[in-house]
Amino acid sequence: MKVYYDDQCKVCVKEIKFYKKFGVKDIEWVGIHKNEKNLTKKKETLLKKLHVLDDSNQMQVGVDAFIALWKKHSYFKYLAIFINIFFTKIFIIFFYDKFAKHRYKTKYKIS
Repeated sequence: MKVYYDDQCKVCVKEIKFYKKFGVKDIEWVGIHKNEKNLTKKKETLLKKLHVLDDSNQMQVGVDAFIALWKKHSYFKYLAIFINIFFTKIFIIFFYDKFAKHRYKTKYKIS
């Protein structure tokens, strides 16, 4: 699994440190700015939402990326199951998309 994250975003970096602290295994953590030359997708696309290349070699984006990541951890897998419930997932996607759009616009001064 590869997790692509914005390594110049304080919130994003703190969250990745949190996951690393909990010892989620078999994950390559890819800072988008530090690894710009090795990216398989456009940098701007990767910066807008969390992207995870899962164990099946499928790219997961946004809430689905979090679910794929959480499934790898013994405690977070229960959160993944809960979030993956249809109505809960729709609700979470709505708020995550709003947050991600605001974060990207604010950080990168996009109008």
